[in-house]
Amino acid sequence: MDIRLVKCTSASSPSRLPGLDWALNPYRGCQHSCAYCYAQDVARFEMSRPWGSCIEVKTNFIPKLKGELERGRKGVFGVGTVTDPYQPVEKKHELTRGSLVLLKKAEVGASVLTKSDLVLRDLDILAGWEEVEVGVSVGAVDNRLAAVIEPNAPPPTSRFEVMRALVDSGISTYLMAAPIVRGVGDSAASLSELVERAAGAGVRQLMWDKYNPKPIAGSRLRAALSRVGIEYEAHSNAEASGIRSILSEKCRRAGIELIDAF
Repeated sequence: MDIRLVKCTSASSPSRLPGLDWALNPYRGCQHSCAYCYAQDVARFEMSRPWGSCIEVKTNFIPKLKGELERGRKGVFGVGTVTDPYQPVEKKHELTRGSLVLLKKAEVGASVLTKSDLVLRDLDILAGWEEVEVGVSVGAVDNRLAAVIEPNAPPPTSRFEVMRALVDSGISTYLMAAPIVRGVGDSAASLSELVERAAGAGVRQLMWDKYNPKPIAGSRLRAALSRVGIEYEAHSNAEASGIRSILSEKCRRAGIELIDAF
């Protein structure tokens, strides 16, 4: 693993994602190494190297963010829009934790998205903060299949426990049901169990998104799944509509609000 200490010119950048005004990504690259991740396509980062083998740590991120907030930057800050803010390197550098401290003090909104149980370390910051939400992403409930496409991420069972702990701490929490990949998490049984486990964790919002693989990510995903005998193809619009219909019905029965991400 190549960990690089770098400087950034700014901490936050305008976000084009719905509901988010600013994007915060304290790290570049992600140790979770998810095969489907689009970040390499978007950021053109370390194109010649395996995804997840190089991480950049923005060592001046906290002072940069502090200055931007002091100059009056407001709105909702998306924490981890391109890379998981709680990937393992955060244990040492605590750039995400430092960012949350500043955002809470500035009384702005924050939306955190992660796969990691490391987020529970920061319950002391998140609890009691009315303008924060945490999304935990799970696209498949089968630990074995999830490990094929998310080799270094915590297993789905752990993530449902994270949701339960967040909900019990009074933190607005939703399940990000993505990506739902053909042959991994798109069966009716898998989708039903996904909703049931979310409900069991106390989650009352489920956001989902049709996965549209970009070229590099699609190639990585196809190669990863071929090793376990799954031939990957993107869902057609009709198939995606069918997935949404199943989620909608299961969420309705479970008392969960279904949200279309984009």
